[in-house]
Amino acid sequence: MDPFVPKGEHRYDGTQSCGYKPTAASEDCGQPATWHVMWDGQLDNSLTCDEHMTLIQQRWMYADRHPVTADCTMPGALWVFVNDRCEFPAPASAASCYAETPVEIS
Repeated sequence: MDPFVPKGEHRYDGTQSCGYKPTAASEDCGQPATWHVMWDGQLDNSLTCDEHMTLIQQRWMYADRHPVTADCTMPGALWVFVNDRCEFPAPASAASCYAETPVEIS
């Protein structure tokens, strides 16, 4: 059995519902998400319910997981491995990130 999850299409709806979708299904699970799963080093991630987290643990490898919080689907939120959660950066942190970006002045 392949230990890597077959990745589906990106979801842009911003909901916190389970995105598990078997190959033959026409829709995602849709149950409320309870887990946020980081699949790999490319930061591919998804949300899943308790039932499908159990399935994930039985079938596939993943890099990290944590319980879903309000920040998990916020644009700009960061995955914090040490704290096992997503966090929205404080304004000072966000400003320093932008300052590191090279700017060309003509």
